[in-house]
Formats: sequence, structure tokens, C-alpha cells
Amino acid sequence: MKAAVFKKRDEMAVIDVPDPVAGVGEVVLKVHNCGICGSDLHAVQYGIGMPPDTVMGHEFCGEIHSLGTDVNGYRIGDRVTSLPYIACGVCTWCMRDDAMHCAKLRSLGLGQLPGAYAEFVACSSASLLKLPANVSSRAGALVEPLSVGLHGVNHSSIEPGMGVVVMGAGPIGLSTLIWAKAKGASAVVVSELAPGRTELAMRLGASAVVNPTKEDPAEAVRAITGRPPEVVFECIGVKSTLGAAIGMVARHGQVVVIGVCMESDSIYPLSCVMKEVQINFALAYTRGEFQETIDALSNGTIDATPMITDVINVEEVPAMFVELKRPGTRAKVMVEFPH
Repeated sequence: MKAAVFKKRDEMAVIDVPDPVAGVGEVVLKVHNCGICGSDLHAVQYGIGMPPDTVMGHEFCGEIHSLGTDVNGYRIGDRVTSLPYIACGVCTWCMRDDAMHCAKLRSLGLGQLPGAYAEFVACSSASLLKLPANVSSRAGALVEPLSVGLHGVNHSSIEPGMGVVVMGAGPIGLSTLIWAKAKGASAVVVSELAPGRTELAMRLGASAVVNPTKEDPAEAVRAITGRPPEVVFECIGVKSTLGAAIGMVARHGQVVVIGVCMESDSIYPLSCVMKEVQINFALAYTRGEFQETIDALSNGTIDATPMITDVINVEEVPAMFVELKRPGTRAKVMVEFPH
């Protein structure tokens, strides 16, 4: 089968790899859609120990193509999405629906197990979630990034009527915007440098989008609510953005860090002390949040399809990775396979 793979730092390629075979408790999915994630871009840029020919891709959905032994509750043809990992299922972390901290966790698409930039992918049946008929396959592949935003919002003290800032209008920032609105924030101001993303953030419900080099996002919130932002979501993950988030949040406010900064950073602790700022870091999601996202897509609570700005085939993945190094108007790029 054709698959987009990591070759070396800053290089992707499309090659032929063997079709996967479903092991005990596993299924093989015929991939319908797989999103390109910022984590994928970072992984290729920095290498992070991935061996050459790693099949990448972890935001996906598809239909069950074959079943291994000891798989119950699923049948060939079921359309599903999947948590992009295999966990032990019995440790304390797994039992509390926090499998991202399982000591035996193996992730798909980042070097441990093959991912879904491919025609087929093997998954644990324990990681699957069925998609309702009214949730498209493209939307199904958005469940993973939407759940990242939901996890961050669930880590926050957000309440109806609050004003918040979302730093960054990339896919995770947009997912956070969607959920902040869904959870009742009365003002969600998005801070974004790229002018091409302003319209998209507004379509997804932003109260305002400001360029932080020209305007103060906190003042934009104050203009709407009369108060500085009670919560700031840092969804950029570059040096200095955490300090900027601390600077704009209200006294007794909260900063939730969802962006993944890959270098050392520093903050001014006195700023946190004087305002008694609470800082929380959020990693990934839970199975429960995957299901909440699917339910919200199905019942119309959220609509994330405007996030999809590009649909490409697997042969175009290497070139798209190069394109995505440059800031632009793209949000979620979807790799689509015939289905």
C-alpha cells in the first residue's frame, strides 16, 4: 500500500509498505481521512527519535476492513475513529480514563506503531469509537484535534459569561475557540498574527480577532465584558507566549497551556505571584472527551468543518509538509483516501 513516511529531519516521502495485519484484539481500518497535525510537523522538523520510514498520521477515521481474534462489538464495514494509541487497559491511569500516562502506551504515527497516512492502519479495538451516520468521515478525522481543544477547556475554570483569550488560530486554537463558545464563554477573543486566519476564526464564533503586535487582546475582551480575560488559552507553543499569556490574564485568572513549546522558556514569577495566577498544562485527551466530541458533532452543538481548508491525496503529503512550514491561511489539511 502507499504511505507517507518520515525519511529524515525535514524530509517526508511516499513509498510502498506492506499492508497491516490485525493481531489479537486489533482491527485493520481502510483509512478514509487523516489530518495533518502540528505535532507531525514538529516531529519531522526535530526528528524526535523516529526511525526512517515511520508511517505517520494520528488524526484519522475509516471503516473496518478486517478483524483480528478477540474483537467484540465491531464488524467489517463499521465506520469508526480511534484514539491514536494502544494502552494496557488495566493500569491505574487506564482505569481512570487517562491512558496517555500509561507506562505501556504505544502511539500510532510517531515512531512506535504505524500511523494513518496510509491506505490501511491497524488499531486496537479498545481504542475505537463508532461514528454516527450524520458525522462525515472528514469530521470524523477532526475528532482528535477537537478533543485536544476540549481537554484544554475542561482543564479550565471557564463558566458561562466569562471572557477569554485564545492565543493562536491554528487547528488547536480553533478547536479551543469552538469549545470555549460551546461551554458558554460570552467573549472569545483570538490573538493571531496571520491575517488569513482571521476570517476563519470569525466564522467559527470568535468575538474578535486581533493582531497582538497592533492590539492588546486583553483590552479587546475588556471592551466586550468590562473585565480583563478570566482565562487565557496558550495554543501557540513558541518561546515567550506563556509569559505573554500571564501578562494579559486577570487577577486570580487562569492560563491553560495547550501549545507544545519545543525549547526552553522563561517567565517572570513575580507577575504570577502578584496576580495569583493559576497555570495549568493540558496533554491530549481522554476517551470520554473523544465521545463527547463525537456526540457534539452529531447533535450539532459544534460544527468544525470550516477548519478544513485543504483536502489532498497521500502523494501530496511531502510537498504539503514543506508548504506548512510557512504561515498562511491554511488550518486543517486533510489527507483523503478513496472510499
